[in-house]
Amino acid sequence: MIFGENFVLLNMIEYLDEILRNATITPATAIVRLFLSLLFGTIVGAERQLRRRDAGMRTFSLICMGSAAAMLVSIWIPQIYPDFLNGDPGRIAAQVLTGIGFLGAGAIIQSRGSIQGLTTAACIWVMAVIGLAVGAGMYAGAAVSTILTLFILLSLEKLEKRLFLDGVNKLLTIYCDTTTPDLDLIHTILEKHHVYILSFSYENDYLKNTSVITYKVNVKSHSSYTKLFEKIRKLGYVTQIRLFT
Repeated sequence: MIFGENFVLLNMIEYLDEILRNATITPATAIVRLFLSLLFGTIVGAERQLRRRDAGMRTFSLICMGSAAAMLVSIWIPQIYPDFLNGDPGRIAAQVLTGIGFLGAGAIIQSRGSIQGLTTAACIWVMAVIGLAVGAGMYAGAAVSTILTLFILLSLEKLEKRLFLDGVNKLLTIYCDTTTPDLDLIHTILEKHHVYILSFSYENDYLKNTSVITYKVNVKSHSSYTKLFEKIRKLGYVTQIRLFT
């Protein structure tokens, strides 16, 4: 009885291996590749879901599975229609990366000079590529890419925090009564006071002859900003400084 069960299991493994190695798209091949892409998308999507991101398990699963389906169709068309002159297996799949850019752009939010969602947007693009890889039969590459993506999301964040020590991200807004503030000098002052600039935006109001500089900065959580504000105020044209999370 045990021998019979082992024999059945061995046959199932051999049949699955044959499906995975098959370069021709059959119903069985398509089903296995779609389920694999669903699995990879769910794994990465679970990490985003745990971090309470807008794009979670459902979004990443659909992106990865949809990309795999597009790759399957790309391969299937010239396979079924060998005399089709424009049967390029990569044509449909290539449009996936173009279309996925719109989803990535939708995941990025800009507010007060602070940009959020870049990591999620990058994950969306990566998952589309992983889906294409699964659809093309590159299982090992897709699996390794999924593992490396999880490693980047889970481990490199800790490394980033260590590089910035115990820093926290804040928004620094400087209001000036001139449209020509010395940005290089302001940047130098911030660097000397260990304020690390992550991004910034710059607005001019030529009718009122004023400007607003908004920085996303990383600072130590227990820093004193009195000397920093005093140094910036001595520039002469600064009317107000705001620092908030």
